[in-house]
Amino acid sequence: MREMLADQHTYEVTAANPTSGYQRMNNNIVSRLRSLSLIDGKTAYQLKTNAAQCPRIYGLPKVHKQNMPLRPVVSNIGAPTYMLSKYIGKILQASINSSYNIRDSFSFCSFINSVRLPDNYVLVSFDVTSLFTCIPRDLVSRTVIERWQEIRENTDICLDLFLEIVEFCLGCNYFSYKGKYYKQIFGTAMGSPLSPAVADLVMESLLDNVVGKIDCPVPVLKKYVDDLILALPPDKIAEVLNIFNSFDPNIQFTCEMEQDGKIPFLDMTLVRKHDQTIRTEWYCKPMASGRLVDYLSGHPLHLKMNTVTNFIHRVREFTTNAPRETANQIIDETLRINHYPTSLRHRLLSRNTNRTSINTTVNETLTIYKPMLFVNDLTQRLRKSFEAVLPNITLAPRYENTTRRMFNNMKDTVPMEMRNNVIYRIPCHDCDASYVGLTTTLLKQRLSSHRTTMNQLETLRNNGNNDATTEYELERLKEKTALLQHSIEHDHRFDLEKTTILDQHRRQSALPILEVCSIINTPRTVNKRSDIDSLSSMYVGILHTLKNQQSNSRNTTTHQTHE
Repeated sequence: MREMLADQHTYEVTAANPTSGYQRMNNNIVSRLRSLSLIDGKTAYQLKTNAAQCPRIYGLPKVHKQNMPLRPVVSNIGAPTYMLSKYIGKILQASINSSYNIRDSFSFCSFINSVRLPDNYVLVSFDVTSLFTCIPRDLVSRTVIERWQEIRENTDICLDLFLEIVEFCLGCNYFSYKGKYYKQIFGTAMGSPLSPAVADLVMESLLDNVVGKIDCPVPVLKKYVDDLILALPPDKIAEVLNIFNSFDPNIQFTCEMEQDGKIPFLDMTLVRKHDQTIRTEWYCKPMASGRLVDYLSGHPLHLKMNTVTNFIHRVREFTTNAPRETANQIIDETLRINHYPTSLRHRLLSRNTNRTSINTTVNETLTIYKPMLFVNDLTQRLRKSFEAVLPNITLAPRYENTTRRMFNNMKDTVPMEMRNNVIYRIPCHDCDASYVGLTTTLLKQRLSSHRTTMNQLETLRNNGNNDATTEYELERLKEKTALLQHSIEHDHRFDLEKTTILDQHRRQSALPILEVCSIINTPRTVNKRSDIDSLSSMYVGILHTLKNQQSNSRNTTTHQTHE
């Protein structure tokens, strides 16, 4: 990663964290859009941010390539321009009506199996080298101008303002790594919601430009992101590759030719027959483990069965160049290493998995999905109960053992004061009491607010006046928070430097109930009784159990420390 970030053509080190500046600029642009009546109030609220976080970079190893190079990913969720980039990206994506794009593997399989190539034509694959980080920003601007007639149909924003927003979002590609701040000065960042739309738009412009320069028919030209599959005469391949590479010096293609009439593409191997027709076979990369959801894993049975059924359907659909028995052998071996019983494998293989389109006239928008921790047997029974009483409520199982828990050091840790949507605890300096609070803004902003009111209290104390004005000010401060009330009534001070985070959740609607639970489970809080009155009595037993577990854990730790 350090070697990658040392590329001065792509990245540069910045002196300070630019998050607050970009957040202010983002909100100013959104305010302009709102004042021009180009967006409504609800959209403006969604596009603005007041608790932005600095993006962080991490690398995903390309295990299928030699020396396993890293694919740099910048996590933009929560970044100053995340929502605005997402909004503009949707407009660009809706403007692309491509004849080259592949919707999915099934549609491509259906298309390619109906193709008969001209004599002496072969299949070849072109692949862009690091597409996202190689797209010049001036090329993006030129492409937007060239295709503005299509884009303007999906937005009321004028061209000048639209270009300004695109350039602003692309110019805000920055991140942190190991305590340093970097800015991406060239290309687009993988992880930004605008990057896929920009890449697709540029690739469309590239194909429209180069196709007219090829002096031979191209019966097959399909694109999936940056992977192209073409049918060309063998003596024209080098010439066509040069035409593609001449479009822009930064966007360069590599070429892979078919071997023995076969070439891999997406989930299948394309096989060119002697009569120039194309057939397909199921394909997976040599590094693929063949792992599905294991039969012995702690997932609901319907999820396992849906996963397996989809796998069987894909293998059979993509295998048109081999008998059904060959596809069944692939399926059976994969299910075997995932510990599916022999009898179940035989039933699944003998079942007809051909799918037909079902006309669903039911209004699916009424279905409400509620996540719930999956507990075997219990969750299934709860799901049936909900279906009987509340047919519009569907329980979506959530699992504790996730990849995030196993691989939790891929990104830099966000400093405590830069987190938002948290439940925090501030201990009293003069006793064993503490204050539990909630904030949806950055924790440092909330602590700054506490510090300001505590400084006001110190100023009143230092004045030494006991007149009516001072009493009034003290009473007014008491009503603000239970923290100030405890400080005034007992002449105590809270230690803001020892603040800790008790809980965090991305959904703001979940924070109030988490705050109530934290207040109940934290010994000797100064919070008002009204803070926990909203909690249903059904939680009492659970909270009591958790509190005892925490107490036993603390006692065990203390005992081991003394020993």
